[in-house]
Amino acid sequence: MTNRSANNGGVSEAGHDRREQDVSDAVAERAQAWVRLLMSGEATQDDALDLAVWRNGDPGHEAAFRQAARLHGLARDAAQELRTERKGVSAPTGRGFSRRMVVGGAIAASAAGLSVVALRSGATRFGAPPADFATTKGETRRIALAEGVSVELNTLTRIALRPQDGPGAFELLTGEAAVTIDRPDAPLSIFAQDGRTTATQARLAMRCLDGEVRVSCLEGEARVVSGGQAALLPARHSVTYDRERLQPSHAIDLEAEAAWRRGLLIFKDQRLGDVIEEINRYRTGRIVIADPRLRNRRVNGAFHTDRIDQVIDQMRLAYGVRVAHMPGDIVLVT
Repeated sequence: MTNRSANNGGVSEAGHDRREQDVSDAVAERAQAWVRLLMSGEATQDDALDLAVWRNGDPGHEAAFRQAARLHGLARDAAQELRTERKGVSAPTGRGFSRRMVVGGAIAASAAGLSVVALRSGATRFGAPPADFATTKGETRRIALAEGVSVELNTLTRIALRPQDGPGAFELLTGEAAVTIDRPDAPLSIFAQDGRTTATQARLAMRCLDGEVRVSCLEGEARVVSGGQAALLPARHSVTYDRERLQPSHAIDLEAEAAWRRGLLIFKDQRLGDVIEEINRYRTGRIVIADPRLRNRRVNGAFHTDRIDQVIDQMRLAYGVRVAHMPGDIVLVT
């Protein structure tokens, strides 16, 4: 292996619980360097021959190389999702590499069984509806929409005004908002998906993500209608709906609800996979859990949104995972 490829070692953490087909940190780092060299487009045929010798020299080398290729595929997917997210369009759903790892016939032979080409969905993607107000990742914004109506937008949130439905009426297109309503003589209407929430004097926390809407009443009361069903929400109660069903209301933890307004994210007995999805809404770049078994670990904790990367250190200490930092502020957890 040339010095150029040998100097491209990855970053990993010690203390990982060994799992089936796991290899030493040194071999894993060497495999990551090989994959990066192939993906860079700078590999020569001599490099390809060196790689073939290294892969065939030990079964652990072959296993490490295949694992490293999979991790780089995940990293490339995450980078693509970030690029499409910044453009305001949905990311493709396919998984895998976005280019062939082939440089001449020698590399094609060396990477036999690993020349992976991303198979992308051919589904048509439609642009998001226009928004009157929006926030970027990590940004919050407070807006007075009308007399007695103010809304605070959380990270990655978009709303559109609905003046035809009354002063201050709006639609939550995506994201999360805290709404303060003080209009005893004129109910405010808030739309999300195919549902409508109305209130006169109340504080609400609303969330619209992945086709699901949650309305939480922090103070006062509100009425939620969706799909021909209706629910009256008293204070400290929440209801969830999608395009098919309005779920029964239930009591909420007032401390955890809308904690983002205080710069906190509070998780109580939640799946690590769900926690990471929420963390990624605030963090520059993306955290990717490469081992699906980790996703079901239960998490309890509170994280400051201005120090969001503390979750990475906690995962490393609590679960003994490896953490690899990739370009574009992408973090792979294995």
